[in-house]
Amino acid sequence: MKIGLLVDIKDNFEEKIRHAKSLGFDFGQLVVWDMNFYTEENLNALKKLISKLDFTVTDLWCGWSEPVVWKHPDKYTTLGLVPKEYRAQRLEELRRGAKFAYDLGVKNIITHTGYIPDDPSAEAHIGVVESLKILCSELKERGQTFSFETGEELPITLAIMINEIGLDNVFVNFDPANLLSSGRANPCDAMELLGCRVTGFHAKDAIPPRFGDFGGKQMPIGEGKVDFERLLRQLKDFGYKGDIVIEHEMYTRDDRDGDILRSKEYLENIIANTFD
Repeated sequence: MKIGLLVDIKDNFEEKIRHAKSLGFDFGQLVVWDMNFYTEENLNALKKLISKLDFTVTDLWCGWSEPVVWKHPDKYTTLGLVPKEYRAQRLEELRRGAKFAYDLGVKNIITHTGYIPDDPSAEAHIGVVESLKILCSELKERGQTFSFETGEELPITLAIMINEIGLDNVFVNFDPANLLSSGRANPCDAMELLGCRVTGFHAKDAIPPRFGDFGGKQMPIGEGKVDFERLLRQLKDFGYKGDIVIEHEMYTRDDRDGDILRSKEYLENIIANTFD
């Protein structure tokens, strides 16, 4: 098991990937939120760059167009495929992202699908499932896979949706900090339910919300409440064959690079004691 880095390439993808490489990372997930990024020119430039740097892109994390509001209460009506008024457009954007990934030689795409109702008769629940059936069927024809990023939907709702989609190329990119900070689940409990479908893991830490809060807070890895030792043991028990990808979204911290490198060392120590 190796450790990679999630790289948001919204500004300058060459600079961001070179920086990841300079920190000692040979692979990672790329995040795209700019729908104008999906051009042949960028595809060719990206191919050339990752080949030159010997940097492997394992997954493409596909965003979607605005509005995108992560805070309460607008998060329920703006995120993912949940809002009906944006669903068709965002489905097309995910299809574009998936095709770009395929042309880049990347098998798996990941995204947040939003605060999906656990009521299976709710319009948003039905609509998201139907949209993902379309997307995941197309991915399957190309030999690609789709992964839900955990965080908004309840773990049991996510498990039910995977069964409702009914395809064998639908998986989970497990982000424990998202589950914790959103108050949706204890990550270790969620892993017991979803671990059999986990094919990707974001190493990110957080503290949960307190009574009266609408959300928790991301923390440097090892300083929050995520139990990485237990989670990695659970992954081992499930026969996990993937890697770990550090996600550090605290972009304004003075020593962000130091956070990332300390996180890498912290996780490597756990991996050495768990998998070797």
